Parts: sequence; structure tokens; C-alpha cells
Amino acid sequence: MKKILAFLAALVATTPSWAAVILYTDEASYLAAVGATRTYIDFAGSPGVAVSGLGFSPDVAFGSCTDPTNQFTCSGTSVFHNGNAITDVGGSTANNGVGSLAWRFVLPDVFAFSFNYASGDIAAIQLVDPSGPLGLVDTTSATDFIGLVSNRAFFGAIGVNALLAGNTGNDRYFIDDFRISELRTVPEPGSLMLVLLSIGLAAMIGSRRPERLRHIFPTH
Repeated sequence: MKKILAFLAALVATTPSWAAVILYTDEASYLAAVGATRTYIDFAGSPGVAVSGLGFSPDVAFGSCTDPTNQFTCSGTSVFHNGNAITDVGGSTANNGVGSLAWRFVLPDVFAFSFNYASGDIAAIQLVDPSGPLGLVDTTSATDFIGLVSNRAFFGAIGVNALLAGNTGNDRYFIDDFRISELRTVPEPGSLMLVLLSIGLAAMIGSRRPERLRHIFPTH
């Protein structure tokens, strides 16, 4: 197993950090482009309290970050659940006390996901893996829906807050109707690499799942 993981690590080191990502800002267009829904979370209920972001689905964990550009500030798995949606729990170190939501997929083969959002705006989606950021997807053209489809599996992401007028602080947003989707066709680029990475990730998730679920994104 160690030799296999070492081989996978060597392959990853020689592979581009990210691949093509398509942004959808219309839900109907996104649903027409992808296949069946694998996971759907409607965040039903309105308790108005901070809750564990691990409790909504076994396929994805949610958490809060004080700095949306730095995944290593996403040190917890708590979110604020209110109004049939979730938002960040904030914090004194976040910009005007408003942080960002993050999510990490427990599934190793997620190529498409989407969600609705309300109240505030999301300026970008920061794509990440355990070692750091992979890429930034500009979502300023979106108003209440974001869908992403990639030809390489997603590990996790952070919704980067838009700034309030005058750059006075982060705009808080709430997300709802989170969906993980199948793809209609198997991604072409790097298909062998994806198979190898899926095998390696599945092995690591199976052997270290309790530890990995402690944090949205592993720290150094």
C-alpha cells in the first residue's frame, strides 16, 4: 500500500494542479448538463443555532473559515443553521466578524456540484486540496445559483464572500439545496490519473476516515 501511495504521489506531483471547470449560474442549465442527483441536502429546519457541519450528509462535510483565501483557517466543522439554510459561524478574526462557508467531499469522485444561495453575494469559489488552493472560479456573474462541473474530481471548496459597499467588510451569504450530481459522460482528460487517484483516496478515506472528519481541510 505504501508503494502504491508513493507512486500516486509521484504522479500527482507531475500533473497540473487543476483542470477545466465550467461555471453554471442557471439551475436549469446545470441540471440539463449533468446526470442524476447523487446527494441532495435541503437543510430543512430553522433552529437558529451553530451545529455540526458533519450531520447533514455522509458525503460532504461543511465548516466555517475566518479567511476565505486561506483554507487553513477552516479549522472547524461548525456552521450556523437557520432559515432552512446554513451560513458561517463568524468569528472575531474574520473580516467584520463574517467568515465563509467551506465544504469537503467525503466521496472521492465528485465531478459536479451545485447550490442555491441567498442574502449575500459570493465573489468566487476557491477550489482546494489538502496541500493548498487549486484555483479560483470567478462567480460574480451569479446571483442566486452556482454549479460547477470539472474534468477532474473535486476535493473541497470555499465560498469567497463578496465585499460590502465601500469594502467595509464581508457580505454574509446563506446556502441551500446543495447537490452532488452524476455526469452524463466520463471526463476525458487524465482519465487514468483519476482512476488511480480515486483508488488511492478511497484507501486513505477507508483507513483514516475518523481522523479526516475532524476538520474540513487538513492542516500542515
